[in-house]
Amino acid sequence: MQQTFERFIQAVRAAEIRVSVSEALEAHAAMALLGFEDRQRLKDGLGAVLAKSAAEKGRFEQCFERFFRAAPASSAVTSDLEAAPGLPTEAEVESQAEGLERVLLERDALALQQAVQRAAAGADIAAMRMVSQRGVFMQRIMRQLGMAELNGRIEALAQGGRREEAAALRAGRSWMLNELKAYMRQQVELYTGAAGKSLREAALRDRPLAQIDPADHARLRELVQQLARRLASVHARRALRANRGVLDVRRTLRHNMGHGGDIATLHWRRSRIDRPRVVAICDVSRSVADYSQFLLLFLYSLSDALSRLRSFTFCGDVAEVTEIFARQPMAEALPAAQAAAPIGSTDYGQLWQTLTERHLDAFTPRTTVLILGDARNNHLDPGAGALKLLRQRSRELIWLNPEAELDWGTGDSEMERYRPFCELVRQAGTLAQLEQALDEMLKRSLRAA
Repeated sequence: MQQTFERFIQAVRAAEIRVSVSEALEAHAAMALLGFEDRQRLKDGLGAVLAKSAAEKGRFEQCFERFFRAAPASSAVTSDLEAAPGLPTEAEVESQAEGLERVLLERDALALQQAVQRAAAGADIAAMRMVSQRGVFMQRIMRQLGMAELNGRIEALAQGGRREEAAALRAGRSWMLNELKAYMRQQVELYTGAAGKSLREAALRDRPLAQIDPADHARLRELVQQLARRLASVHARRALRANRGVLDVRRTLRHNMGHGGDIATLHWRRSRIDRPRVVAICDVSRSVADYSQFLLLFLYSLSDALSRLRSFTFCGDVAEVTEIFARQPMAEALPAAQAAAPIGSTDYGQLWQTLTERHLDAFTPRTTVLILGDARNNHLDPGAGALKLLRQRSRELIWLNPEAELDWGTGDSEMERYRPFCELVRQAGTLAQLEQALDEMLKRSLRAA
């Protein structure tokens, strides 16, 4: 039962259910007490110990059904499944091969299930963590089953003129392989859930946003909102620590020198964290559009950490899209915001000029200006004077460029001309880089009190 329990706990954790050591011990005691005879009673008992919320209860039930779907109920078979794996003797190999032949010729599904589960235990199937390992573990299970010996037996029968027997065994082998593939699909679901999800998320975070398959955009949007909540939580903890302050040892000692060395008054060094007031300016031309939608999603998901957010998109002209996000659900607001800017050749010089003429009130000494764009200006006037005016009216200017830094300033890129007006310039071609840049923006809101 111990091996069955350990594999089950690994499967539960792979289903994104956190199981502490004490909870695992309680579940082990429950499994020993309840046994395997009454499956519903076992599920209810383990669920009461391991699932702590309604969402976890749903995932637990799915995990339990997958894990015990093929597992026989009797404790006798359970103990048989847990025979310690080791190197079989020659007689055991021969006996195993003969037993497998009988199972295949008779199409004994229950006996095959038991054999596959014994082989899977010997192959340590619970150690599988990635979908890509499926083939490796399937090969291990086939070795445990004696596939090499079975292939040799079929070949010998065919060469010995016993073609009908060889054909029957080939058909049985095909049936076994189909059953084994179905079993492996179940095991992949069981053991690669959380790990596989974590790997997929890590891959999405580090992949250039323009190269992500549209089929992954829904998952990426969920990941953006999850990362934004985490950043907001981290920023809230920073604010709490800043308000609490830290002991200023030097001031404390200096002000208490007249008390004979006794500390009569404590002095604290405090900081203040402002909630940034952000103006986001996003290039939505074809080369940058994929990046802009995720920056806007990130920013609006960070709303609790921001004092105010005004957002603009531009391509051929500028459009303020703040009200679009105020009126529409996020799923509708993102494409509407991108479509709001008239299509045309990107002209950053005209952008700065339009912002000074129409929206100068958005730029104040409390405003952080956050620009996302590749700074490619089609060899037009860069309008550095107008950008300088916007910077002078603002608290700071942060530029996020999705292109590789080696490409800045090449061709029609005006990045090097714009860089002197920026307090912070970062490459932001992946979700991880976007997250890091926004974290830096929040950190810069720390000010001495």
